[in-house]
Amino acid sequence: MIELRGVRAIYGRTIALDQVDLEIGEGITGLFGPNGSGKSTLLRIIAGLQRPARGEVRFDGRPRHPADENLRRRIGYAGHDVGLYGRLSIEENLRLFAALWGAPDDHVTHVIETIGLADRAASRVDELSAGLKRRAGVARALACAPEILLLDEPFATLDDEAADLVTSAIQTWHSPGRTAVIATHG
Repeated sequence: MIELRGVRAIYGRTIALDQVDLEIGEGITGLFGPNGSGKSTLLRIIAGLQRPARGEVRFDGRPRHPADENLRRRIGYAGHDVGLYGRLSIEENLRLFAALWGAPDDHVTHVIETIGLADRAASRVDELSAGLKRRAGVARALACAPEILLLDEPFATLDDEAADLVTSAIQTWHSPGRTAVIATHG
């Protein structure tokens, strides 16, 4: 489903990724490595948020084109920055992103419940703890009903109970034909 061929990423004089060849099929794939090993960069390149200095990313055998809105709508991404509007509530954020991505409105309620945020759905994002923001960021990625889910350190700052809720939400989302890549330093 996802292929990287000869992908290289450079920041100034630092080579973050060098000649990465990778094939990721459907299912849930873990991406493990220490801090600074290029996991976040790799996910950002797959998501289309960063262009590689060299190489290409292919989806279903076709090269990724930055302006491909159909592909963009298939991808749910949660990075280090939760990507939510601070002055809006969790629910307002999720409904906004679901509408932009064309996901059904009732799906938002399901995601909020699955990830354990029902009691905080009306809370403004800028008033949340780091762990709640992390869960809300994962919820945003899931609210778009993606076929491809890219999560960068989704368990960072979470206690065991919250990590179990995120794991359960990912398992609930997963079905045949879907692909998840989850990066962690674990």
